[in-house]
Amino acid sequence: MYIYLAPILGHTDYVFRNALSRYFPGIDYFVTPFLTTVKGSYVKNSHLTDILPKFNKVPVVIPQILGKDPQEFLVLANQVFELGYKTVNWNLGCPYPMVVNKKRGAGLLQYPEMIKALLDSVLPLLKGQLSIKMRLGKIETDEIYPILDMFNSYSLENITIHPRTAKQMYSGTPDLVAFGKCLEFSKHTIIYNGDIVDCDSFNSIRSQFPTIQSFMIGRGLAMNPCLAEMIKNNLKEKPDDFFKRLYRFHEEILRTCRDNFNGHVALLGRMKQLWWYLSNSIPKGEETLLKIQRAKTLETYRSIIDEIFEDCS
Repeated sequence: MYIYLAPILGHTDYVFRNALSRYFPGIDYFVTPFLTTVKGSYVKNSHLTDILPKFNKVPVVIPQILGKDPQEFLVLANQVFELGYKTVNWNLGCPYPMVVNKKRGAGLLQYPEMIKALLDSVLPLLKGQLSIKMRLGKIETDEIYPILDMFNSYSLENITIHPRTAKQMYSGTPDLVAFGKCLEFSKHTIIYNGDIVDCDSFNSIRSQFPTIQSFMIGRGLAMNPCLAEMIKNNLKEKPDDFFKRLYRFHEEILRTCRDNFNGHVALLGRMKQLWWYLSNSIPKGEETLLKIQRAKTLETYRSIIDEIFEDCS
């Protein structure tokens, strides 16, 4: 069984990935937040900061690309491969309107001819492998089936499916009936993604789809960093040293971000986002999150954090 960290834009960057891997084992692959394609025949290193090997200390990183232009995709992907990566992931799942309305991410799912044109142009010249992360469709769940059938004609490393439409965003529940039908349409290795937030939800998915051997988890790991470890060891409760590791995890992220962010406002914003998820793993999480969100200075933030871990210890 393999567990993938799903990308969360602005959250699961190399700072988060490195700290997560150091203190919480169990994740086999780390998919990065998407890199957008750009015009031109060369991509500046400043655009690739999050995936530069010197910053990434985790087992296996899979850079994700968001784009629709074949030539721009090829330039970016091959430059990524030149950094030493073996696979890139094509984002056909981002549901946010600012992306979808530009026919990117899940917005491309209504245009299978554009997807085919990119694959036909890119795959023969790609210097590595391609995987895909996608949703069921932009509006309707059945948009995915002809696309999966088309994918059967191509050599793809795997396909990750989040069984919601872009229109749903993250509301409602994953359509597991549609996901099961996807397995019938595709000859590729399928990775399940969506609403795995604890061991019970994981076990429920696994029992319904016993042939699935790989699972991608985003929000669940952001809320509970030891979730992969708990799943792989069939643990019902967090490990006894969870809060000790969580403290070190937090301190590494804070220290690294302090070195990288200009000004306390940006740093505070980043740390508040971290706790928007992590507050689910601590006692009185909602109350504590509200305190953190109201913090105006790093000194106030620091005092709140010290109080959290003093209480947890």
